[in-house]
Amino acid sequence: MYSIYSGNTGSGKTSKLKTDYQRLAAEQGSEKILLFLNSARSVSQFREELDIEMMGNLNIYTYFGFVNQQLNKNWPAVERKYSGSNQLIEPTFMNIETSHFLMSNYVAKYRKDRSYFRSIKARPVQIAVQLIDNLNLAAFNMLGFKELKQRMLGWTQNDEERRKYAEQSLEIMKTFRNFSLTYRLFDYSAAVSLFNKYLLADPDYLSNLKKQYNYLLVDDLEKMIPAGQELIKSLIESQIKGIFTFNESGGFNRFFGGNPAAAKKRFFKAEAEIIEINKNYTASEASSDLAAEIKKVIKERKSNLVQSSLLLEEIDSELRGEMLIKVGKKIISLLKKGVKADQIAVISPKIDKVLSFSLQQILEKNGYRLSNFNRSKRLIDIPFARALLILYLFHCERTNIVGVSSLQQALSLLLELDPLRSYILAEEIAASGMKLIDLDQSGLREKINFQSAEKYDYLKDWLQDKKEEELEIEDFFQLVFSEVLAPLDPSQEDIFACRQMIESVARFHQAVENFHQHKNDLSERYIKMIYEGTLAAETLFKGQEKEAGVILASPYKFLFSPELAGVDYLFLLDISSSDWLQSIAKELVNPYIYTEQWQQIDNWNDSLDQKIRLNQLSDFLISLIYKVKKGIYIADSFLNSSGKEQEGPLYRWLDVRGE
Repeated sequence: MYSIYSGNTGSGKTSKLKTDYQRLAAEQGSEKILLFLNSARSVSQFREELDIEMMGNLNIYTYFGFVNQQLNKNWPAVERKYSGSNQLIEPTFMNIETSHFLMSNYVAKYRKDRSYFRSIKARPVQIAVQLIDNLNLAAFNMLGFKELKQRMLGWTQNDEERRKYAEQSLEIMKTFRNFSLTYRLFDYSAAVSLFNKYLLADPDYLSNLKKQYNYLLVDDLEKMIPAGQELIKSLIESQIKGIFTFNESGGFNRFFGGNPAAAKKRFFKAEAEIIEINKNYTASEASSDLAAEIKKVIKERKSNLVQSSLLLEEIDSELRGEMLIKVGKKIISLLKKGVKADQIAVISPKIDKVLSFSLQQILEKNGYRLSNFNRSKRLIDIPFARALLILYLFHCERTNIVGVSSLQQALSLLLELDPLRSYILAEEIAASGMKLIDLDQSGLREKINFQSAEKYDYLKDWLQDKKEEELEIEDFFQLVFSEVLAPLDPSQEDIFACRQMIESVARFHQAVENFHQHKNDLSERYIKMIYEGTLAAETLFKGQEKEAGVILASPYKFLFSPELAGVDYLFLLDISSSDWLQSIAKELVNPYIYTEQWQQIDNWNDSLDQKIRLNQLSDFLISLIYKVKKGIYIADSFLNSSGKEQEGPLYRWLDVRGE
């Protein structure tokens, strides 16, 4: 028997689940409860908000975190089934950067040696992302490689070039997968496949789980991948009691494997207790009526007069820059009336530099802040992590890739120098061939002040001492942080970025050194990836701190951030942009072809593509509406930032003025 809280965004489903967890933990102990949440940030936030005074171990995971933990815990049994013997004590789970590093290496090699993907302009690392997505999506939908191949080739239909690229993709993916299994280096797809094949199908394993847990709680069932849904189903069938939440319009993460239709088919059955929740804590009373109208308009795809007390104003301009100025003025007006900054959200399908810079300038000029939830920070963009990298490059004498600007910023931090003095010092070091200079010989000691000069001398001597120790890169990073950076009072973001750098390179080495002969070359390639701005360079934050600023985000980022409960006012920007109706399919990957709904006898055509786009748009808009309490502003411009006419149809469908 299991219960499902079913309701729209903001109806309090997660709060009810949290209350149930607290109650059950008090009655039976938290170690008897297994809880699945949809993201690492949600796990972290859920743990922090619990009253754990009388609780035991917290078994709170994402699905992937649980899979990795179970494979590690039960690896000897999996290894015996997999290879027939105990070859390895434990596997290695690749992080994002390691898997993309390996796949991009294969793509680059096949491109060079066999001229693969000749007409595709994307870089190897960008192609690698799509190939890994294919492997992930197949595993998430419990499909073997044979079925993956059939679906990819079926998707190409009669297009010879697409079929050729699909065949090339399959060859590289198979090479990558075989390598991964041979060396026991598991990415997400390999881990999920092994878990389903060797653990979930084992009655003894399920019996042990039944003994370990009495309750299974799952938040956002609609966002759970089908493989995760199958695990939930298996646990429920083994008589573990369940409490789940489900959002009818929560299918906006289909690209990442979520499948609301599959979840509803699996769990909305006679034995389920469906608890409908109609109340909403983050929305206006007019939200449900507006949501129904929006859904109807998008389904019919024609102009319709949409009237609602929630729709306060439409802001129109010919030029996008003018529109952004008007939006900025309206936001300032609300702020001056007493609206809190974090109760205003600006949502656009694409957060470009023009949008973020313009709003930031307008707000800062008036003494307010912008909290950009779509900012993508590379490790090298964070001062402490950048200093860590630059000191390593001086340590190993690879300073040819260090720029004067980066060095100047690092010196400002390390020596506590103002920008002018740090620039003078950086220029002198660059002029000497990017080698640390003698301050007395260069006559800079007095110019940069004696206190900073003493710190420079210490840093120079410290680096010289470490050269004699022949440290591995991860050991060097650890020493730099503990002996040089930690005394400089780093922020939580700085600490997390440095820790991510240290853990990342350590895991990278651990995963790759078994088959790579030159460790120095490994370190150099890792650093190069960070400088190039690949996925390996992205800081994997636990979650962005909610700043006291006006929120700027894409629809997905806003809805998928657990720290954003709801706002008073919402600005929907660029309504005539075609980005509101982006396809989930890319050149080499299409998430839909791996789902249970995909009928291979049907062609992938514009009609089907449009249907999926419209469903996603409807889910986005309805979920956004249920996050607003007081009012929505719609803003648009005839021309985009590049001066081109915007041709998206959404502005015609949402006729709020009756024109």
